[in-house]
Amino acid sequence: MKKIGIGIEYSNICKDYNTFYLDRDNLDPETSQCMKKVMAWSQEFLSELLDTFEYKIFHLNSSAPAKVSDISSKRFLFYSLEKGITLQSYVLAKEFTQYEGLAAWEVQNSSNILVQNDEDGGSLCFYVNENSQEHKWITARLKDFSLDEVPFSIE
Repeated sequence: MKKIGIGIEYSNICKDYNTFYLDRDNLDPETSQCMKKVMAWSQEFLSELLDTFEYKIFHLNSSAPAKVSDISSKRFLFYSLEKGITLQSYVLAKEFTQYEGLAAWEVQNSSNILVQNDEDGGSLCFYVNENSQEHKWITARLKDFSLDEVPFSIE
């Protein structure tokens, strides 16, 4: 099945703030407030998504379940001018499947979701099978957001 990426820019959540300047080390009150909104939104959205599809969160190559708070954290969601950002991927699935990397996930997965952070720390991306129930649910749930179609890349 064709994989489709649904990119969610944080500007959909913080409408009155230029999210290009989000830096997890910045203690400016407006920046902190926006990051808190994004973290709270991601916590709620992911919890609802997991409940709807009875999924758990796994690292791409580890059977130990991860937590919603691992994804809805400053370290995963936002860039740091001092430290940069570590690009990470999580798999939302009913049970763990071992993947040797992103290329293996693309070929072997049949019905789960890959969540990735953005190298600029300004968006979150959900990769799903095109026209799957997950795809339809995410786009319906986020119908008021401006969503970006993001091509799947193994780089």
